[in-house]
Amino acid sequence: MTTGLSCAGTLAADDGSFPTADQVGGEVFPEGLKHGAVFPADIKLVNEKGEEQTLGDVLNGKRTLLVFFISAAPASVEELGKIDKFAADNKGDTQIIFANADTVGVALLGGGSVAIPETVRTINLIKQEKALTQPMFVAPNNVFDANGLSNRLGFRGLPTSYLIAADGKVEKQYVGTREWKPGDI
Repeated sequence: MTTGLSCAGTLAADDGSFPTADQVGGEVFPEGLKHGAVFPADIKLVNEKGEEQTLGDVLNGKRTLLVFFISAAPASVEELGKIDKFAADNKGDTQIIFANADTVGVALLGGGSVAIPETVRTINLIKQEKALTQPMFVAPNNVFDANGLSNRLGFRGLPTSYLIAADGKVEKQYVGTREWKPGDI
């Protein structure tokens, strides 16, 4: 698993800059997953205990709302609380998973070697402070790599939520915050 923020010897992204199209394989805003596309099950996730899993292991053939968020943005974190409450009030068979797709800021704490452990610590703090009940993960994302999570899935705005059917296909995609209502999940 790559946790550093560099791209094949072409740049050192510790300066916080956004990648150019050339740096990520030609597209700054790739098209992304569409309705009916198979969601990549090989995506690496790190659970609340710091253990690495694949998304396929977590999905386990269950209908899932996968919510990618950014811990540094209050609106993104607040969305987790809204979804958690909505799920509690609207019992259903859809599992909900929160995944922090951002490790920005860890350079100040020691660089790439602490990116995942510090982000695991952050998701645990968020879960405790917001009293969230849904499982939380770190979804390592390197925006400077054409195969990085956000480039591979084609999302830029966080939160971004994918409703994934039991067969692994994308049913719906939601970008940004929203007022959740029956039928969304």
